Amino acid sequence: MKASFVILWTLWFSFSLLSSASLSKENSSEEYVYLLKSEKGKVHRKMEQPTGDKKETVRKEIRRMELISPGTILEIEKGASIYLTCGGCKILNLTSKDSPYIVKMENFKKEGPATSEMLNQFIAALKNFVYPDSKPVSKVQLQTRGFQKKGLCKYLWPPDMADIMPIEPITFKWGAKGTHFSLEIKEFGNNATVYSEKTMLKKIDVPLGIFKPGGRYEWFLLEEETGEKCSATFALLSKNESNRIMEVVNNVLMLLPPGIDMETKCRLQAGYLVSEGLHYDAWKWLERNGISQQGAGN
Repeated sequence: MKASFVILWTLWFSFSLLSSASLSKENSSEEYVYLLKSEKGKVHRKMEQPTGDKKETVRKEIRRMELISPGTILEIEKGASIYLTCGGCKILNLTSKDSPYIVKMENFKKEGPATSEMLNQFIAALKNFVYPDSKPVSKVQLQTRGFQKKGLCKYLWPPDMADIMPIEPITFKWGAKGTHFSLEIKEFGNNATVYSEKTMLKKIDVPLGIFKPGGRYEWFLLEEETGEKCSATFALLSKNESNRIMEVVNNVLMLLPPGIDMETKCRLQAGYLVSEGLHYDAWKWLERNGISQQGAGN
């Protein structure tokens, strides 16, 4: 009887530990602060990096909206004033008199309720914050299917293998030389053409209504004078997936402090779209809000 009790107690204790660990993992989120703004000077993170057999102390400038880990040593330039905060936190103002400053999460007071999931989504948006010099990336190189990534194929937009939310017309762009282009779109793996058009421009807006949410398509671009051609694929998200993502895009703004300018909000929202792999939609989001962006898609 005693042996049975010991076995049962051991099993219960082990199960409790596993449950607690699992619950803790579900509710945990990475902790970061970020630089909201810096006035009259810059702020740098001080860190050590190995150089041969020695460690060298280096200073790296921190950009606005850049994440900063707890324990980071900050050096604030003389005369500068910086503002730090975290998701759903009050703003902490520091000056050069506080330098060097070691980041501690206990110094940042939460202003409102924020779930672990919301914080993780907010951090994902900040990690991928779209700066003016940010550039989109494609999932694969465009030399797939026999075409090389040069000339006509070099600046295709949307990029090959893009996932796209089913919103607004889809804009197809290319940066190649030439004056007479032909665009043709087919369902992937199907010879039936769903759209075709000839143009002397280097972009075409295609109505969303011809595509099916959740469908996969291949588009073909031909420069008629030279005969140069290339192709790329894209897929539309389902309506449910698109609605889920758009809900998060709106919710990430709830963890920003009051008074944030519209461009910063849009760049943060675009950052969340990038975190979901939606580079086309991130750039489209900025374009719809009147924000210019360097790199592909412009």
